[in-house]
Amino acid sequence: MGRGAQLRQLADDPTEREDVADARTAKSFTDRLFVVEVDSARDLPAAVEERLRGHGLRGYNEVHDVEAEDPAFAGDLSGGDRYRFVDVRARGDLQSYVVD
Repeated sequence: MGRGAQLRQLADDPTEREDVADARTAKSFTDRLFVVEVDSARDLPAAVEERLRGHGLRGYNEVHDVEAEDPAFAGDLSGGDRYRFVDVRARGDLQSYVVD
């Protein structure tokens, strides 16, 4: 099973939790991202973050040296918060192309 498939499968686990609204993979220009959304008035569950770190995911802010209180916080949503993680195991393996 490829790395992308492993992370898509991992995305199914957090969404089974009552305190996680959604989890999915995404792609930036060179990084594979893992996005977790939690319902309002809840923080990212520590157990979810520990599980993601165990699978080679690190907070986006931490990886990209962005000064932030939470290494994975990506912003407020209506009704919740979004957290982004970077797949450090595959960092730099992905390429995106810009076509004029």
